[in-house]
Amino acid sequence: MPSVADVMSYADTLRVRPIRVDEDRCVAVRNRNASCRKCVESCLASAITVSNNAVTVDPSACVDCGACASVCPTSALMLEDPTFGSTVASAVKRADAKSGLGIIACARAAARHVADDERFAEVPCLGHVSDLTLVELAAAGLDDVVLVDGDCRTCKYGAASPFVDASVACAADLLEAAGSSAIVTRASEFPPEVLVSKRRQAIRGEDRRGILMKTGGYVRRVAGNVAQKTLDEKLGRAQEPRTLKDRLGAGRSGRMPTFQPDANFALLEGLERASSDAAALPASDAEVDTRWFGHVSVDAEACSGCGLCVLFCPTAALVHAEFEQPEREDQKYLEFSAELCTQCGLCADVCIRRCLEVSGRIRLKDVFNLEPELILISRPKERTSIFDLKKR
Repeated sequence: MPSVADVMSYADTLRVRPIRVDEDRCVAVRNRNASCRKCVESCLASAITVSNNAVTVDPSACVDCGACASVCPTSALMLEDPTFGSTVASAVKRADAKSGLGIIACARAAARHVADDERFAEVPCLGHVSDLTLVELAAAGLDDVVLVDGDCRTCKYGAASPFVDASVACAADLLEAAGSSAIVTRASEFPPEVLVSKRRQAIRGEDRRGILMKTGGYVRRVAGNVAQKTLDEKLGRAQEPRTLKDRLGAGRSGRMPTFQPDANFALLEGLERASSDAAALPASDAEVDTRWFGHVSVDAEACSGCGLCVLFCPTAALVHAEFEQPEREDQKYLEFSAELCTQCGLCADVCIRRCLEVSGRIRLKDVFNLEPELILISRPKERTSIFDLKKR
């Protein structure tokens, strides 16, 4: 007979988690001095907790608005259902190929059954739609992308609305700077061309096939979770979790493990495909405010050269220059790669002298030419040990 602990363990497995967490990507897990709490600030249900080098999402409290995943600079939080890729694929599949019109609607707007549900993609909340989603749709050839909300002013999840506006504004600025003709807008009504007649609205509603599809998806996820748990137990995979030191310790390399900012590269590729002249992007002086990339500046005179910014940078956007050396012996260079920067701000948070700043205003050529920028800093002074003093 199963124990209470066994029942609770399996109950936790059966719970469908809308957000997947990769703690090793979270800067607050990597360093307690990190000021980033964007996920917590965006969570309208207070379902996210960040403390003691850990980030947790309470699935029973989460309302699946998706805002936390959209604002997370390092993709430590990822959407599970629907995923980023499935939302893009659904919107492209249901788009009007002739007019280039693509529509994504929230569940509340879709529930009104005023539009043909074969002509728009549905998400639980428009908070699921990030600027990367919108750029991907433009890259897929959609010239007119419309987000339809169910009137956020009267929705109990309406607190996610500002994050939707920010995604639309950022995507529009990036596409314009890249020379794309795509237009991204938000509305509370469906475009006229996808509306259905009143008679069809009356008989529409959630048909049996739609219910079975949604229920079937839930059952498949639950069955997969249970099957994986059972397999892990059979194979003896239920081992003690690796400690934070094992996962993120600096080791012999002198720096913490890093990861590639996949979302940054996906955004660059999307902008290239959406651009009317992709070849000109590496030389473009166009500037844009964005949350995806960043620009780092350092006050060389105030810098002590401690190297903490390099040690803790999660994506290796900051590294010590190996070949270029300044004329002054008491100075050296850092190499900064804007395309790798996620604007997480951890480098500024760990800076002892507070002489490093991160800005979200970037030039397109700084991220598209893939050439690192040299940043002048002070060379750390050699420490005098007590043994050296005795020799004197």
